[in-house]
Amino acid sequence: METKTSSQTKARLIVVTVFVIGFAAGALSLNLYEQMTSSAKKDMPQHGTEFLIKRMDERVGLTTDQQDQIKKILDETSEKYREIRSELEPRIKDFEPRFNAVREQSRDRIRALLTPDQLPKYEKMIEERDRMREQERERNKK
Repeated sequence: METKTSSQTKARLIVVTVFVIGFAAGALSLNLYEQMTSSAKKDMPQHGTEFLIKRMDERVGLTTDQQDQIKKILDETSEKYREIRSELEPRIKDFEPRFNAVREQSRDRIRALLTPDQLPKYEKMIEERDRMREQERERNKK
């Protein structure tokens, strides 16, 4: 027959072991998730500040000053996205409305920089990007 102290020690050991295993599994899962998402990002050339600026320049015709300002806007937008992700990680369903708000603010700031000739071309780019985002969302639902 075991003593009460021995039973308590075993119980504590089991609890600690379960905690350590859970922590390790969580860390491994997070690492795997980050690897999967970072490799997916590498496969999607339509992302990235430099790519977007280059594409806008090719299609809209930006001045150097506009490129610099848009890069700053996109960097700030990315930082806000990171903040939202870290803040809302437990509540993923809350991401979209906040991302949309940040995206619209960013787009409005970019619109303010563009000339009347550049604006329609930029709007077309936005429509195409939104269409691609929607198609990606639909693929992810399946």
